[in-house]
Amino acid sequence: MNEFEWRRQMRDLNRPVTPRSDLWARIDAALDDASNNVAVAAPAAPARHRRSWALAASIAAIAVLAGGLVWRMQVMHGAASIASDHPSLESAPWKPSDPRLAGAALELDAARMELQQAMQQAPDSPALQRLLQRTHAQQNQLRDLEKQAG
Repeated sequence: MNEFEWRRQMRDLNRPVTPRSDLWARIDAALDDASNNVAVAAPAAPARHRRSWALAASIAAIAVLAGGLVWRMQVMHGAASIASDHPSLESAPWKPSDPRLAGAALELDAARMELQQAMQQAPDSPALQRLLQRTHAQQNQLRDLEKQAG
């Protein structure tokens, strides 16, 4: 078989094909039978069953929403207590007298400022709160190092 014969066979495939039998008559009859059977055998119990599931689902959704709100309020309260427990989180940049520590202090202060800006945009973020606490702890360690070197 060469390319011309393949092309001829492909053109033959592009022609409309008529079905062997009329399908619409069977489909119409099946739909009529189904509608007659449903009208007779439709019990009311599944509707009640669906309503009870919908009620249970709505109660569960309300419980999840209330739990989320309580959790969010606790996180916000935690962020407020962190800021009140650590007033130095909002303080001016610290400049150590030891030049070996000055670069690290500058980097930590820049990180603290960026985290505070991010906290203004997403105050409920536990990840940002952890990072801010970690940065504050690192600044305290750096201050302790300066006291030891001092």
